[in-house]
Amino acid sequence: MLSDPAAAPSMDSRHPIPWSCAGGPDPDYSRADRREHLAALTDPGLAARARAVDEHCELDYERMIRVLDLVWDCPDDGAVNVTGYRCSGCGISRALARRARPQPPPPGSADRDSST
Repeated sequence: MLSDPAAAPSMDSRHPIPWSCAGGPDPDYSRADRREHLAALTDPGLAARARAVDEHCELDYERMIRVLDLVWDCPDDGAVNVTGYRCSGCGISRALARRARPQPPPPGSADRDSST
């Protein structure tokens, strides 16, 4: 995940990059985790959940899904991927992408794979 979510290429609200799960399942996550992340991306309570994690979170979809750690941005190709899925552009897992270019999680994020 980017250290500054505002710097993500997909954060431009005029031209957001759609999130994807086309890279296939990431074996570091369970099927239940993947299901939960996908469902949360369209949850009507998304704004309330984001504000529960970061009370100053802007009510902007791109920011909220990152604060809740529902997606990750590939540092190599900028693809926006659902947490629990490999990159739809290059196929790398989130853990491998982090090892290649380690970046601290943004403040207030729920970093699920901090052990890597």
